[in-house]
Amino acid sequence: MREQQVPYQSNQEDVETLRNQAIDWYLQGKRPTEIARELGRSRKWFYETLKRFQQEGRAGLRAKSRQPHRKPRQTASEIEAAIVRIRKLIVSGEDPILRYGNYGAEAIAAELRRAGLEPPSHATIYRILHRHGLIKPRPKRRRQNALPRDYPWPSLSTGAKLHVMDFMIRTLPGGQRFYAANLLEMPCQWPFLAALPAKTRDLVGGFFVAAWQELGVPDVLQVDNDPVWRGSSSAPYTISFLVRLWLLLGVQVIFIPPYTPQANTWIESFNQLWDRNFWQRTRFQSLEKVQQQLPYFQTYCRERRLLPGTKMTVQDCRSAQPGPLCLPDDFHWHRQKRLPLTEGFLHFIRFVDAHGDIAFLNALWPLGSQWAGKTVRATLDVKQSLVIVYHQADRDTKPQRIAEFPFPIKEDVYPVAERFRRPAPSIWSGEAS
Repeated sequence: MREQQVPYQSNQEDVETLRNQAIDWYLQGKRPTEIARELGRSRKWFYETLKRFQQEGRAGLRAKSRQPHRKPRQTASEIEAAIVRIRKLIVSGEDPILRYGNYGAEAIAAELRRAGLEPPSHATIYRILHRHGLIKPRPKRRRQNALPRDYPWPSLSTGAKLHVMDFMIRTLPGGQRFYAANLLEMPCQWPFLAALPAKTRDLVGGFFVAAWQELGVPDVLQVDNDPVWRGSSSAPYTISFLVRLWLLLGVQVIFIPPYTPQANTWIESFNQLWDRNFWQRTRFQSLEKVQQQLPYFQTYCRERRLLPGTKMTVQDCRSAQPGPLCLPDDFHWHRQKRLPLTEGFLHFIRFVDAHGDIAFLNALWPLGSQWAGKTVRATLDVKQSLVIVYHQADRDTKPQRIAEFPFPIKEDVYPVAERFRRPAPSIWSGEAS
């Protein structure tokens, strides 16, 4: 039932009441436009109210003296109070977006700048937090094994779009499992997130289509070797429905080595953020509650989170990127029972075993014992029905072609549709596109 609209009032006590009502509705999940309309105020008024709340909590909603004041710079005590307020606001969970934010010195400095305050150094912020007993030690992370020197890291040409994606599994009270689908648009780490009740072809296909309707279709997608897009678990040379969907859209795919999360370092780092800031901060009782709260975490990661190692937000970074090629709203190919095979390239990074073999697409590919212990990249050229294997000693050397294999394809291969066709990017260092 729609709340009765509150008329505009100018009495200071009434204004304070309106501000508190606005924040109450905001914390209940109402949209800013709806709140402003119900209270008979402008969106600008609401965001000024929200800024007060984020800086000072409920105390900031009280009416302030209209007497002129001259404070070109905040005093040390005022800055310290603001630092403590911001940290407590994030930890309290009162703000539906900031409740999922980082609360270290770097993040607090960004919130101070957002509020129009000049932050002190990160070391000073840390000392203030420590003095107020607001420092929580983080558990030490397990160090992952470093990848070998000859690991072929992708090095995309300027302007090429790379997406990285991964799943996380979590269990809710009562034993229900769900799958966190996390996709990042690089290099800005702009996220597209979902919580799926199952990891089926239809749901995962729908996730990618929804992501690419909003973010645009990438030139390259990097994923692990999940069964949902691996296809058959036994039949050799099988190209699955999801891989066919990616090829149909002109996307080249990089498959990292099995059980090697450190090869997908960007998404693994984001997964840790998802676990620490989202999953561990709220006791979710149902998948519906997870899905309800996930947009707030996504908004924080897009609009408030700093790009690691910079003072730039993810949103500022993305605004400087070229426009995307988005899927149309009526795109429906992911709902077909079968998809044709489209020309394109699939890249498999693999560690050569002790016998000199590598495995992908349920087939064994012998390279010879001289390559045992090395890391190689096998590229399937679908149009040519050919697998070419490369070895690159390090990032500064050119890839060496070390083997070729025919790839049996017993169906027609179609060109990429005109609307999805675009120049092939350069993906690997030392190699032309």
